Amino acid sequence: MTMGWFDKVKASVEWDDVDHTQISRLRQCVDPDLHEIVEGLGKYLVQFKNTQPLLANARFVGRLHSVLQEWLTGPLEGTFDEAYAQARQALVHRLIEVDVTFEDVILLEGLTRKKLLEVAQVRQNGGSEPLSAMMHALDKVLCLDLALMHNGYNQIRDAEIERSLLDRFLAVTGFSRTLYENLAEAQEWNSVRLQQTRMS
Repeated sequence: MTMGWFDKVKASVEWDDVDHTQISRLRQCVDPDLHEIVEGLGKYLVQFKNTQPLLANARFVGRLHSVLQEWLTGPLEGTFDEAYAQARQALVHRLIEVDVTFEDVILLEGLTRKKLLEVAQVRQNGGSEPLSAMMHALDKVLCLDLALMHNGYNQIRDAEIERSLLDRFLAVTGFSRTLYENLAEAQEWNSVRLQQTRMS
């Protein structure tokens, strides 16, 4: 993933400083109920996947709640820079470790929007217009984050496919993995030298 691509995503949803302010306000509304929201998302997800026995495993529950909290609070920071993008890529690995698929993330997004709307309605005392502005910013946030999540899951899937193809190639040819990696490195080095020659 390149930041140029992510910048285009931000531009497509028209993310701006006003949205950042609205998300900051929403985060203030959410913080007092954060633990309860994360716990609820975890229970719903486990029920949806029919893996309720895992709730008896305190270690699993702790890991699940940890990644769900990171997934939820990350977008609510409203700082969509390179560090954020890299952190979301790393988060995808941890989500997969607790069996949270991209389809699960889509489900969680819908549940989260509904829950955050409920929380904001209770805590926001400025009428419907400020609430609408916060929800509009949240829609942008979730769209941006979903693009990053999708990219992260795709990268992991592509890497798994490449590993599978490599294992099959090595089994058929009898090449050692070290020999293959040395040949690939030499090929990459030759490509770089060729490109430098063309540019000079």
